[in-house]
Amino acid sequence: MNPVAEIFLRMSDSAEHASILSENDPLPFSFYNESGTLPCLLICEHASNYIPPSLEGLGLSPDQCRKHYAWDIGTRDVTTFLADKLDAPAIFANYSRLVVDLNRSLDHPTAFLSHGEGELIPGNAALTEHEKKARSDAIYHPFHAAVSDFLERYIKQGIYPAVISIHSFAPVYYKAKRPWEIGFLWSHDARLPMPMIDYFRQDGFCVGDNEPYDAKAMGGTTINRHADARRLANLLVEIRNDLIRDKESCLFWADKLADALAPVFSRGDVWRPYEGAVHRHCKEQERLYFETLISKAKRGEC
Repeated sequence: MNPVAEIFLRMSDSAEHASILSENDPLPFSFYNESGTLPCLLICEHASNYIPPSLEGLGLSPDQCRKHYAWDIGTRDVTTFLADKLDAPAIFANYSRLVVDLNRSLDHPTAFLSHGEGELIPGNAALTEHEKKARSDAIYHPFHAAVSDFLERYIKQGIYPAVISIHSFAPVYYKAKRPWEIGFLWSHDARLPMPMIDYFRQDGFCVGDNEPYDAKAMGGTTINRHADARRLANLLVEIRNDLIRDKESCLFWADKLADALAPVFSRGDVWRPYEGAVHRHCKEQERLYFETLISKAKRGEC
């Protein structure tokens, strides 16, 4: 049996799963270039805006499902092209972040998003714990089991892979115009982010260092859960989504990322566990951070 399908079946044999996904729905995740030679896992948690028919589109129109809050526009193509450039494996999520957000802890208030920038998500407005569990069992747990199993296969061989998560962000958040073309999010390990920030700034780009979001104020992300927990070199990339609307522009950014990563990966220190103080997440700090971020954005401030 294909290992992808085996993980899926192992994690989703509950009665709840049967009511969420049908045999015609895709698996919760798919690997690309799984046998890539570079020990760097590319992760694309928001690659798809697909909602299983059983959830009746969450009450959204097709236009709403194409908005940024349903997925990260352009990231699937950027990640695919980057995997080819680096000869690295990649994993894609195959469901909309509105079904369950894989880049959150399940107890996070936006794991099952009820509003997208003020717009109601009807199908998420009054979810029961039973309904949340059904979605988690069908999609969330299989995805994270696949990431964990893949990384552990490396580590058992004495290889400590890098982990890079690819995202995109909207050019306008509420009323705030975001100037950054690309941002790099990180919490405590500077081995990947600082050379990337320097490279893109020297190349004339408007670059965010923990912008448009501050990873030091966030917890429960895929990077926290799988890379920080194992002290692996890691990075979360955010590209402004108006810059990756077609395959040509996605290829451009994949080329730039690959060029920037090449000298970093040639250094031996990236392939070792992180040494040093680890940033500790505080849920109250995260709550206050997002309250302030949204309040400023509603006023048109970055």
